[in-house]
Amino acid sequence: MAITPALENYLKIILELNEIDGEARVTSISERFGVTKATVSQTVKRLMKHGLVTKDMNGAILLTDLGREKAIEVRSRNRVIQGFLTEVLGVDKQISEKDACEIEHLISCQTLEKLEGYLLKPQ
Repeated sequence: MAITPALENYLKIILELNEIDGEARVTSISERFGVTKATVSQTVKRLMKHGLVTKDMNGAILLTDLGREKAIEVRSRNRVIQGFLTEVLGVDKQISEKDACEIEHLISCQTLEKLEGYLLKPQ
């Protein structure tokens, strides 16, 4: 199932908020993205239709197993790309964070594997 880069970003943020705060809520997501609560609510509904998140009876947003798997995958791609940009190319951390967030949605599996291999090989 292909989902948009925007939905992938939401999954990544939901994962981070669950790990940091123990839960993700519409308010905390809207603050992270700088968008309205209405926008977050609409996006969460789209994620629910894809079977990637659920809501508990208190309104907390929870990743399904599939959603967690996808969020971890996106975060992993981001970390590999950001590591390459900062450690190998010497790109400033703030710039590498922004660039990695853009690249993570476009990079091929083959290129990602090559980057990982390059980063893991002894220098």
